[in-house]
Amino acid sequence: MLTLIRIDDRLIHAQVVVGWYEKCRPQRIILADDQVASNEWERRIFSSSAHSDIKVTILTVEEAASRINAGVYQQERVLLIVRDPVQALRLYRAGLEFEEINIGGMHYSGSREQLMGKIYIDNEEKHALRELVKESVTLEARALPGDEKIILNSRIV
Repeated sequence: MLTLIRIDDRLIHAQVVVGWYEKCRPQRIILADDQVASNEWERRIFSSSAHSDIKVTILTVEEAASRINAGVYQQERVLLIVRDPVQALRLYRAGLEFEEINIGGMHYSGSREQLMGKIYIDNEEKHALRELVKESVTLEARALPGDEKIILNSRIV
């Protein structure tokens, strides 16, 4: 069962492992990221980034959608992380339907403009978020569960 789907360009880090652990109590973190899935060194780093009692599975975006849709993780509480809105949209279009997605950190880079707080997006990411909004996905922004939940849908359109 998916307890949280999160966009965060830092992927697995303290906010995810410590901050969201209490709220979600995941038994598994799935990192759906083509780049990390294809790089053995990054796989090792991210695989060791969670509590020892949390399994970490690193898959491509398509593999993640396929396995989750097939019910492979149905008996577990799963926290799913993607790097950016483009990958989130790819998950959705691969058949992984969800009603809400948490947007954590999307940090500044040369091509990104500030949407709010620590959320910066480029044109491709903005388009992906718009497509998710068209599918009635709620875009909620907050770094940690105790932070104010801000709905971004009207800011994206």
